[in-house]
Amino acid sequence: MKIAYILFDGITTLDFIGIYDPVSRIQAKKFLPDLSWDLCALQPNIKDGFGLSLKIDQIQPDLSTYDMIIIPGGFGTRPLQTDNNFINWLKTAESVSYKVSICTGSLLLGAAGFLKNKIATTNYKEYGALKKYCKEVCSERIVQDGQVITGGAVASSLDLGLYLCEMLVGKDKTLEIQKSMDYHPSVFKTRKQ
Repeated sequence: MKIAYILFDGITTLDFIGIYDPVSRIQAKKFLPDLSWDLCALQPNIKDGFGLSLKIDQIQPDLSTYDMIIIPGGFGTRPLQTDNNFINWLKTAESVSYKVSICTGSLLLGAAGFLKNKIATTNYKEYGALKKYCKEVCSERIVQDGQVITGGAVASSLDLGLYLCEMLVGKDKTLEIQKSMDYHPSVFKTRKQ
């Protein structure tokens, strides 16, 4: 399994890291020996919405060589929807088995034509923008329509990362990954003094 994380200037880093952390634990725990990934972009470095710089592994690779692409959201998605160079690059993922996005990354999947006749989700503030790309906008946290998986707003990235883990290595190993992260999404305790 080879994954391409599609990065660009203006990403929301939590969109990326929220998925990257649990998925990377699959490799760290040796649950899927052939799992690998590349950070891919159109330039050698990108900056998130706050200026954090990330070094890229592969510059504009042919995405058809991957099994899964994962696209985070962020304000950078807005201009990229009409950036022909970027969208044409994304379209090289046409034959990729799984196309995944979190938050407004779904707008880029849509601009590349991957959401046609699909049900999808995005950041709740961008439901209107997503409507033109898909059959139906859904308010669920994670939506899978065939081989296309979309996640809601930024905080759902951890849930989507665990969802991908379960898809790739099963429920028991995913629970082990979740435990190693000390992530308990249904338990929010607050202590005030």
